This record gives sequence, structure tokens and C-alpha cells, in this order.
Amino acid sequence: MKRLIALAAALLAMLGTALVVTPTTADATTLPAWRNTAITWTNPLARDPRVVDLTYATHPGYDRVVIHLRGAIASGHINYARRFFYDGSGAPVPIHGRSGLRIDLSPARAHTLTGVNLYRGPRIARPHFDTLKALAFIGDFEGHVSFGLALTHRADYRVFWLHNPQRLVIDVRH
Repeated sequence: MKRLIALAAALLAMLGTALVVTPTTADATTLPAWRNTAITWTNPLARDPRVVDLTYATHPGYDRVVIHLRGAIASGHINYARRFFYDGSGAPVPIHGRSGLRIDLSPARAHTLTGVNLYRGPRIARPHFDTLKALAFIGDFEGHVSFGLALTHRADYRVFWLHNPQRLVIDVRH
């Protein structure tokens, strides 16, 4: 009986570890293909997603940007752009690259209903990675939250989602 309990405990410990690791360590066969065209996705269940953070890192072969959300993943669109403008004002965003990606999430917001800012990520960052040169939070305006990624060249990218917590992941190939 003690042996059976020990075996069950070991099995539960292994399953618990697998459940913690699985969402953030997808193997290469589960990642989407690299692309070089615009992408649009819809999520009819996204009623009130809130954008709360953005993180970025470099890895062998790609640079990664992760947008952190509360609520469902928002519908969105990503397209190539060379220049970026702040939503609402139209003022130029001071990040530059030979190419870039504009990310637009809608419906989404980065503030509370009373106007308090929820977004705690960078407004502008210049990591100077292999491909990701700079990035900017360019809008929280009329139900859209937007970001610009300045790139060293027109690079292939892939987009996928991670859950618990909700994250939109954009990998840009070196």
C-alpha cells in the first residue's frame, strides 16, 4: 500500500510539473509557421480585454515580444509598416527601422473605465536586438490598443497565444 501511495504521489508530482511547464514551453512542432504577410484574427468572445504589459527578449534565431492581457485575447491585425504615428494625435512615433510591424488590438483598452492607466510596459524601448531595433506603445484610443515594432529589415514573423495568463506572442526571425 505504501508503495502504491508513493507511486501515485510521484505521478501527481510529474503531472503537476508538466501542467506548469506546458503553456510556456511549446515545442517547435506546435508553433505556427513563419509568415511575411499581414495577419488578422478575430475572437468574438473578447468583450473587454485589457492590455497590461509588454515584455521582450532575444533568443537564438528570433526576437520575441509578448503582450500581456487580462480577459480574453483581443481580435487583432498585424501588418508591415516603415513609419509609425500615435493613434489619436497622428504625431510621428520616434522609432525608426528599415521595416516594422504595426500591431492593432480591438476591442481592447489599456485603462480602467474611470481613465486610470492599466498598462505598465514600456512606452518606448530601444533594445537593439538582432532584428528588433525599437518598439513603442502607440495608442489606447477608441477601443484600439496599438504597438509599433521597428525592425532592422523586413523579417518573417509568427504569432501565437498563450493562456493562463493571457499573452499574445510575436516572434520576429533574425
